[in-house]
Amino acid sequence: MRALSTRDISLEDLRNLSAELGPDFEMEIDERQMVLKSAAPPSWVMFFAEADWWIKLLELYAGLYVAEIVKEAAKETWKNRSKILSSAVSGGNRVKQLAVAIGSFRSRLASKTRIVIGLPVPDDYDGTHFELVGTDVDELAVQIALFVHYLPAVVDLIRKEGLGGHGRSATGIRLLMLPDMSLEVSWQDGSSLRKETRVLKPVGQ
Repeated sequence: MRALSTRDISLEDLRNLSAELGPDFEMEIDERQMVLKSAAPPSWVMFFAEADWWIKLLELYAGLYVAEIVKEAAKETWKNRSKILSSAVSGGNRVKQLAVAIGSFRSRLASKTRIVIGLPVPDDYDGTHFELVGTDVDELAVQIALFVHYLPAVVDLIRKEGLGGHGRSATGIRLLMLPDMSLEVSWQDGSSLRKETRVLKPVGQ
């Protein structure tokens, strides 16, 4: 997993995060931080890895979360049930480990800073972005689990739409979790500059 960030992010905080996650996560810090000049420059940290890496490391634990979500889907949205869903999955799992580490890391960031996980497709900077929203560890864990759950379908969509290289997508690919647990995949078409949107449904629904 590779960490990219804007200049306002402390490299020391990123090193501490890497140490907290340990060798299983193989976190590499790109120290060539982005300098973005504007009246209100954006602030972000992106954690990118290939789909196979995410799936190999987290798929087993993500599947447990998603099984609970699907089972309880008729009652409330995934977000409202995040604490119950998280407690239903045994402690010590890697999804929860990542959520705890990111939650602690976020507490040291400015409120405007975005934390993103994703794929380096079409490249590291115009990649496939899934923003982790909020500070609650249980909610972060469920978001991470859903991201991993959808990765095979996202990779398949990227292949079918020809989004793996520059030209087809002008500004990268955005992933957004909807309240009903569907995943919205959107990008700006490189030729028409029109926004394209696809909605993926979870496996089992």
